[in-house]
Amino acid sequence: MDRGDIALALALLVGIALTGQVAGLVRSVGFSAASGLVWPIGYGSIVLVAWYVWIRPIDLRAPTPGDGDPWAAEPDESAEADR
Repeated sequence: MDRGDIALALALLVGIALTGQVAGLVRSVGFSAASGLVWPIGYGSIVLVAWYVWIRPIDLRAPTPGDGDPWAAEPDESAEADR
């Protein structure tokens, strides 16, 4: 398990748990209608943060003919470095 997996698990855990805690707190104060708004706002913010941090940086474009072989090793990479 690397740091990225731990960060993802922690972000999802905190996002889900925090959303539930805030919804419960708002409901206990007496604003049950506002509690119904906490869930979509909380989960929507989790989705936006996950998109911004993990999905947005991924390059999903198709290679153009001038790009060369996308599976070829970089010039400074060698098979000996992986061993």
